[in-house]
Amino acid sequence: MDSTPAHRAAVDAFYRAYASQDPEQIGARVTDDVEWHVAGPVDVMQVAGFWRGKAAVMDRFARVVPAAVRWKSLHVECLLVDGESSAMFGRISCTQLHSGREICHRTAHIAHYRRGKVACFHVINDSLDAAEQYLGRRIHLTDDAPLLSDDLFAV
Repeated sequence: MDSTPAHRAAVDAFYRAYASQDPEQIGARVTDDVEWHVAGPVDVMQVAGFWRGKAAVMDRFARVVPAAVRWKSLHVECLLVDGESSAMFGRISCTQLHSGREICHRTAHIAHYRRGKVACFHVINDSLDAAEQYLGRRIHLTDDAPLLSDDLFAV
């Protein structure tokens, strides 16, 4: 399905709202039953997790995000729109409130729209890089800990 100007306008409007971090503006750009998933270790990155419904997403931006970080910017490096879906690759910058650390990491978004509003939003962060920045130290993986389970490759 090709992208139409209306779909591109909906994506652009959503990202303007997202960049504002304003719960009301974001709420106006998501469906009532939106599913919002931010991948990452929740114990380290308090902004990661799963939210269902417009009220929960608005609460995330009104309460959860401001309690953990001071938002700085989203730098969009690549944005693709195909029909009612979009994919974004970029970089998020913020300041961790409890430590004052500047956090800057790569992120990717996959979004699906319904009638011009986000119905499903998936965030894939460079979570190792982000977690190290949140913790203020490198995370060392042990040589005896497999990075991938052999079960992943079983047929």
